[in-house]
Order: sequence, then C-alpha cells, then structure tokens
Amino acid sequence: MSALESMIWTILGYLTMPAVFIVGFVVTAVVLCFVLDVTGKGAEEP
Repeated sequence: MSALESMIWTILGYLTMPAVFIVGFVVTAVVLCFVLDVTGKGAEEP
C-alpha cells in the first residue's frame, strides 16, 4: 500500500470513530424517546 493510500485509510479511520459514537448516541436517544412516548412515561401534559 502506498503512502497516500495509508494516509487516506488513516484519516477515514479517525473520522469513523467519532461518527460511530455520535450516530450511536442519536439512535439510542431516538429509540428511548419513542419507547417513553409509547409507554406514556414521558412528561405529563397539564
């Protein structure tokens, strides 16, 4: 593998790590909000 290819894969690797954490956080938040909404355990309406 050339130096350019190695650099590209390294950059992609470092960009992927935070993206995985951010996407995982967003998916978890959306699923949790949906479950709370379905079960009625969210904020009560006045």
